[in-house]
Amino acid sequence: MKNRSCILLAGAVAARRIREEGLHQGQFSTLVGASGGPKWLVISQLDRVLMGAFFKDRREPIATLGSSIGSFRNMCYAMEEPLAALERLEYGYIHQSYGTARPSPAEITAAGETILQEVLGENGAREVVENPLWQSHFVTVRGRGPLASEKRALLAPALFTSALANAFSRHSLKAFWERVVFHSQAQPTVEFGNLSTVNSPLNRENVCAAVLASGSIPLVMAGVRNPVGAPLGNYRDGGITDYHFDLRFNHPRGLVLYPHFFPFMVPGWFDKGLSWRRVRGDAMASTLLIAPSPNFVEKLPFGKIPDRNDFYKLSPEERVNYWKKVVEMSRQVADDFFEMWQTGQAAEHLIEVGSDDLPHKLQQGGAA
Repeated sequence: MKNRSCILLAGAVAARRIREEGLHQGQFSTLVGASGGPKWLVISQLDRVLMGAFFKDRREPIATLGSSIGSFRNMCYAMEEPLAALERLEYGYIHQSYGTARPSPAEITAAGETILQEVLGENGAREVVENPLWQSHFVTVRGRGPLASEKRALLAPALFTSALANAFSRHSLKAFWERVVFHSQAQPTVEFGNLSTVNSPLNRENVCAAVLASGSIPLVMAGVRNPVGAPLGNYRDGGITDYHFDLRFNHPRGLVLYPHFFPFMVPGWFDKGLSWRRVRGDAMASTLLIAPSPNFVEKLPFGKIPDRNDFYKLSPEERVNYWKKVVEMSRQVADDFFEMWQTGQAAEHLIEVGSDDLPHKLQQGGAA
């Protein structure tokens, strides 16, 4: 079997359907995009294939759900020229620059807003809000008490406290954070049954603010205060509650497609170091996850996927060249997916995950 640059992980329901029907876009009712900052660059070429080929003739509505950079990417899917929008996002993201090695949260926030405004252009916000097929859901959070503050002396210890409480129970997050989901339809088509959640409609005036807030990492970026038409508050990174999502949300009937930079999922931001919190196979029942294989990642420059530490460890020129090289190399991930889809061989390459063996099979994913 060819040593693929991408792997396909499927829950039981998704695996059965793909084996019986082959792989086609009509099977999917929901598209998920995870948090992860620069990590998305390793799947930007995969997004191009999904936008430009796999979903090209889409006629039925599809819900998109994203947090942080997943919201940035999914916003592009909902625009009238998604490939051009993605190109602008990729260029702006890679070439962001700052006057100092340690820019302030306000500087980083301003840069993020500029990138989004350039991606959206004059009509992008209207296109996202009015798109009848691509139904956007951008996840943000509102901090309670000191977590709504921009003062480091208040925010930092409050973050630590919420992280400590989360280590004991993920349910404790509702005492510190409220999830706010901005949705483009009159009513959300994706709904959460866990934690504290408020749904707020998107409008032309708040699309940029909602997406920016969805990626506003506390202490790294400033929060976004009072988006137009939303409940008052200071809005921050949706990855705090939904880093990679735990997949236990209600979505339209059909399968979930999850283009992801990792072959595993961490529910929330504070769960990154908690291996027992990894999303288990039963939650993936209706999900097909597409990710770069471990073998492919080993061949990347520095043997890793880009991350935020690149801003601090590399010079601006080194970082830009590294990130551009990753995008170039990741074309192989996209090409492998395209080939498996077009030749009808996707079923042969599926790694089916069950309720108990997901972590083990993910570790073996590079053999696919």
